Amino acid sequence: MRRRTFLAAGVVGSLGGPAAAATWPERPVKLVTPYAPGGPLDLAARLTADKLGARFGQSFVVENKPGANGAIGVQTVMSAPDDGYTLLAHGSAGTTIYQAVMRQPAFDTLRDLTPITIIVYFDLILCANPEMPFKTVREFVAYAKANPGKLSYGSAGVGAMNHVGIEWFKMMSGIDIVHVPYRGDAPVANDVASGTLGVSLVSSNVAIPLIKAGKLRALAVPSPRRVAALPDVPTMAEAGYPEFKLQPSAALFGPAHLDKAIVDTLSAAMKDILAEPELAKRLVDLDMTPAFTTPAELSDMIRKSIALWKGVAAKAKIVVE
Repeated sequence: MRRRTFLAAGVVGSLGGPAAAATWPERPVKLVTPYAPGGPLDLAARLTADKLGARFGQSFVVENKPGANGAIGVQTVMSAPDDGYTLLAHGSAGTTIYQAVMRQPAFDTLRDLTPITIIVYFDLILCANPEMPFKTVREFVAYAKANPGKLSYGSAGVGAMNHVGIEWFKMMSGIDIVHVPYRGDAPVANDVASGTLGVSLVSSNVAIPLIKAGKLRALAVPSPRRVAALPDVPTMAEAGYPEFKLQPSAALFGPAHLDKAIVDTLSAAMKDILAEPELAKRLVDLDMTPAFTTPAELSDMIRKSIALWKGVAAKAKIVVE
């Protein structure tokens, strides 16, 4: 009799996951972002939360958990139950570059999280001080080769996307320019504008106002298409470097082992949401591009990106303690 009771309990337990997934969500869902409020990723997360809330008739509440290069927010989601009531919106730097440059990463993206979809792409712009004697990427490369070690570039910090990105470009173009780490894009852009730095890859939301004011010169964008606000600025492919593709993104994740039924439900919802013209316009106005990927596509992109950045980090000797 006791054995039959245990067997019955096991059957009920085995059905608990799918049954719960079929009725998800029955209560508010927490959407964690490992950044402070007000930044581009936070804005994308809030727009996503609003749309998901309207779609499912439940609150999707954004919770900001900044710190430790994003690890605090990720660990919050890692330690949560895999029931779909705690999700993560995180950037590609934190989910790919972090794995490549940290000596002891606090998490493994593909082991500790469940990829669902990319939400948005952001743009970087290769900018120069307007007084520099080059106006194109080819002229920049020629000048840098003629003056090795004399140009400096800034980044948002050691291991930031605009750090490893420029190091990658240095490898493919054969130039020698000096890295100067900062804390964030805004001071980098200001020092390129003042002439303290020669060049940098700068986030579009920071760079575009300075470009339009004539304080920065835009050389190219490493995105697959031109930036709508700067139609005359070529892509890196058009500038002669088709292999240099660098576009930050924000993506949606769940904890490891998130039920496939919930993943599929979220994936279908996000596909519809990201196709909405009204949302697309709001995102474009914020210098973001909505994008949808299947969970498998996102996993593959993460895997390939981590491999790329590990190679770059090893060659450039980039290590973050």
